[in-house]
Amino acid sequence: MKPIHSVIIILLAANLAATIWFGTQSQNTISAKGKADTTVHNLPDAISSDVRKQLLEKFTVSFNNKDFDALYNMFGPAAKAQVTRESMDEQFNKLIKFFGAIEDGAFTHSELAKTQGSSKVYVLYYTVKLSKESQFGSTGNLRVTLAVQNNDFEVYGIYLNSDSHS
Repeated sequence: MKPIHSVIIILLAANLAATIWFGTQSQNTISAKGKADTTVHNLPDAISSDVRKQLLEKFTVSFNNKDFDALYNMFGPAAKAQVTRESMDEQFNKLIKFFGAIEDGAFTHSELAKTQGSSKVYVLYYTVKLSKESQFGSTGNLRVTLAVQNNDFEVYGIYLNSDSHS
């Protein structure tokens, strides 16, 4: 066997061993029942069921009415400091062009994304029904990212995409 082939075989074996090692050290382990273990969290009181519904309703009404002022004002100071109003208007215009309107929606779940200092960042997930004018199918997903500190929150981000994979 040539020396170069020996080196390649050793590197492949090392890569395989490293892949197996890091795969078994993952934070999400597979339980005996075959389901991934996940961190359980409760949303803080500031993000009640009513607040989740209000966020969806405010976004839906503002989006459908092309009310860019209301959409921009959903964001908290930290988000506004990172993006200009003109840039945000441009992005919302694109979303409206491609998705048409949102006919209905419902909260599905949330996740604790990270902790930043004394704030916790949560992502709220909604399933939405899109209008017939949508270029990307009839259903989509809305994600609203919130920073929660004490009993107050601010919107960090809003992301709308389609379930369609075509």
